[in-house]
Amino acid sequence: MDDAFAREVTIRSLLKSKGYVFDHQNQYWVREWITNGGKEKVLEVALKTEDGEWNKLMMTPHGQVFYAEAISEGAE
Repeated sequence: MDDAFAREVTIRSLLKSKGYVFDHQNQYWVREWITNGGKEKVLEVALKTEDGEWNKLMMTPHGQVFYAEAISEGAE
């Protein structure tokens, strides 16, 4: 197994174990956070960019990104 494939498997397995589900329509992994006593919802998105890197985004349900960072195998 080459390193790139092994990294891909590791990241996807970690995302799934942390409660992310794959959104086929948007082609990213997502988990939902409910805050403020159920009044607000935030989406935590993990997606693979065109250059093969993984990024984590925090965004509103309407798609407004308010935080972004590159993630590694830890996908913390």
